[in-house]
Amino acid sequence: MIVLAASLAALVVVGIRLARVAGARDDARATRVVRAAIWAFAILVVVEGVLGAAGRLEARAVLAALVTVAAALVLATRGRSLRVATAAREPVTPLEVAYLTALAAAIVFRTWAGLHKTTFLYDTLSYHLHVPATWLADRRLEIVPAVFGDPSSAYAPANLELWFAFLMAPLRSDVLAGSGQLPFAALAAAAIVAAVREGGGRRTAALAAALAFLLIPELWQQARTAMTDLGMAALLLAALPFAFRLRRGASPGDLLAAAAALGLAIGTKYAALPLAAPFGLAIAVSAGRGRVRPAWVAAAVAVLLATGGFWYLRNLVVAGNPLYPLATLGFPGLYDRAAMRAWDYHLPVRQVSAVGEMLVAAGLGFVLAAALVLLGRRPRPESWLLAALVGLFWLAIPYQESRFLFVAFGVAAVAIGRSATRPSGQLDWRLGALLLAGLVEFPTLERALVLPAGLAGGGAALAARRISERWRRPLVTGGLAALLAAGALALAVGVERYRARDPHYALGGELDDAWIWFRANVRGARVAYTGTNLAFPLSGHALSNRVGYVNVAGAPGDRLHDFARRAPPGRVVTPEPAPYREGASFEVWLRNLRAARAEVLFVAALEEIVARNVAADSDGFPVERAWADAHPALFHLRYASPAARVYGITP
Repeated sequence: MIVLAASLAALVVVGIRLARVAGARDDARATRVVRAAIWAFAILVVVEGVLGAAGRLEARAVLAALVTVAAALVLATRGRSLRVATAAREPVTPLEVAYLTALAAAIVFRTWAGLHKTTFLYDTLSYHLHVPATWLADRRLEIVPAVFGDPSSAYAPANLELWFAFLMAPLRSDVLAGSGQLPFAALAAAAIVAAVREGGGRRTAALAAALAFLLIPELWQQARTAMTDLGMAALLLAALPFAFRLRRGASPGDLLAAAAALGLAIGTKYAALPLAAPFGLAIAVSAGRGRVRPAWVAAAVAVLLATGGFWYLRNLVVAGNPLYPLATLGFPGLYDRAAMRAWDYHLPVRQVSAVGEMLVAAGLGFVLAAALVLLGRRPRPESWLLAALVGLFWLAIPYQESRFLFVAFGVAAVAIGRSATRPSGQLDWRLGALLLAGLVEFPTLERALVLPAGLAGGGAALAARRISERWRRPLVTGGLAALLAAGALALAVGVERYRARDPHYALGGELDDAWIWFRANVRGARVAYTGTNLAFPLSGHALSNRVGYVNVAGAPGDRLHDFARRAPPGRVVTPEPAPYREGASFEVWLRNLRAARAEVLFVAALEEIVARNVAADSDGFPVERAWADAHPALFHLRYASPAARVYGITP
């Protein structure tokens, strides 16, 4: 905990220092928060990227690097932070305190839910947590195989996985990483508030719009998980405040902050590339209205590459294609867009009603408010930006899953917030009432508690007005400090309780029981797995197991692109190919097991969709089960169920 706390403190120093140096006197408070968060995350990505490339990705090395960067920044920027001295601002109203309290309560409640969740998402266990756990075990960034299903995750940009690794390394646990999107939920809310304020909107409406965004049902559910869609949306939305600022006049600080936000976004997942395009266009158009020096553009491109573009450069160098394994733009790959559009997860373009269903799922109150604003006032740039995002989602992204619409919902929230520009606060109150109707539409205990928490905060603000100015500030400061201390203590206690218990990773199938047995009986081992991409639950207590797929063909270190280069020419008609499995032999597999020094073998039965492309026996198991059963002197059975087999491997 000490190493993690010190690392976070160093990140805060880095972010605040860079935000002060690159900011401006007229920054909204939320804009300063967004600046600090963007630059802190950018520095973390660069630091972990460099350490991972050098084979030094570990908690103490990251801490040392962050402290060094923080100290260097403090020394190099002494006396320059006065540029952003706070200007006089209108006092915060009780209604705004109520919204702020409700926003804080939403994050707290989602944190509690994240620490106590009993079910997990497939992608979380298949690679969002498995990839950073593998990096930490080997102390370096590497391409982690994804064999049984979609193989593209092995090559996908992984900025949020770097964040998860940062949270996992000091604790040797996913206790915080498992809910690692929560800081990005807060960033998304801050970005919406900042965009509304920089776009001329009222502070009250900005806070109401941010709260409405966090209460969108699917977003609310995903916030407590180690997925990446909310993080991607938050990073894209973080570029909006600077786009509004650039419209008022070009500034290198705003241009570089926008570039960092977009770079971090495209470095999060492939889907961010098309969705980032309209944001990039908005920034370019806004910056073009002022005098943009060539040096600023060059610096922005460098920031874009350093914060996210390097993943694509890695793929270009290693596999000959920045978007590997997708064959596109003339680059070689394993499958093309036609294969993806013929797969189970693609919705036919003509099925437009599906888009409507996804949009309405945001909640009738939110959708109604957005529709009234967009159709009645047609705000720019939100109207065309929202149209571009929905169009790209439907036409450019082959798998149109509703989670890719989070960023569109964020843009709609900005439009809603900017619409309330009248001097009267009544519109802000009515807007909030309409948006909070979502609490009634999708009732849960946690969501229901957000409203009384906000009312309590607003009531406290009203009561504070009756206290003399002499005592008001000390009481408010002391109360906030007490709340922060209580929150930190509760979080520390929760972390320790989580680390001491079995998190009971579960997806609701028979494989859950195998994971429970494995966590209780296998520690400190080198584990070879096969038959499933759900590898993270095998990492065990304190991430003590080194878990990896072992090739049944080729060399121990061969990856997907190595197998593809040796494969005979011909078009692959599935986006889930398995060239790893072609030409499999027991002798090669055993040799590779020895090279990996594997001590335990975990064999899972294949899922139905995976069995289309990978050979399985009558019970659904891959060939490794038959090989292990045929050589009992080398593989002794330790656990058996219809879903999995676990073998000890004789050295």
